Amino acid sequence: MTQVLNSRLHDSKAEGSQPARKILLALMTGLALHSFAANASQTAQPHDDILNLVEFAALQAASEQGLDRVEVRVRPLDQRLRPTLCDQELEIVRPHSGRVLGPVSYGVRCSGSVPWTLYLRAEVSASLDLPVLVRALPRGTILGPSDFEIVTRRITTRANDIIIDPAMAAGMELKRPLPAGSTLRHGHVDLPELVTRGQMVTLIAGGAGVEVRMQGKAMGSGAKGDRLLVTNLVSGRRVEGLVLSDGSIRIP
Repeated sequence: MTQVLNSRLHDSKAEGSQPARKILLALMTGLALHSFAANASQTAQPHDDILNLVEFAALQAASEQGLDRVEVRVRPLDQRLRPTLCDQELEIVRPHSGRVLGPVSYGVRCSGSVPWTLYLRAEVSASLDLPVLVRALPRGTILGPSDFEIVTRRITTRANDIIIDPAMAAGMELKRPLPAGSTLRHGHVDLPELVTRGQMVTLIAGGAGVEVRMQGKAMGSGAKGDRLLVTNLVSGRRVEGLVLSDGSIRIP
């Protein structure tokens, strides 16, 4: 660069001093801008450091909730944004809501001599193998193994209400009609009703090898494990019992 500058100055001096000063000014301005850009790149925090920290934090949060096959997409920072290079380790600020899937906002904080905090938006999803209905089914259907197939779905909301294990849905009754391909949620199903109000039922009492059976009348409806009031048709008394899997009522 020095040789080029001397050469241009020498050529300009032969023609006059004014052009030489203009060339010198232009070259010095270019050198100053180049030096400023180089120094700025050394003192600015690399965007990749910030983006990578957010991605790691999002993956870790999803892993803590038992999710795997997680995908994180962090929205890039504006290239004009040049935060000062932090002289401390960068800190992550997790969302207050505790949300880990879907659109999530994470903060990256520098607590160094020139403090700053940036908030970035990440889109987080996870893949799950879920049972889905192979065909449309009406309300009241008692679900069996042939009603499901296992497919991989990407989810962007909490999976707490989604039925992941098909064994949890087998034998359950649909509370509403669902189309083919539907994932099942706990709110979609319930235990099938085994006893209806006014139904004649078998009452079972006793224990330790001595069991007494008698006729009764249900005063309400219920599924397996529910407690129901029933009328003992022999004594005429109302008693409470537990609904068994065959629809009979055990009286304590």
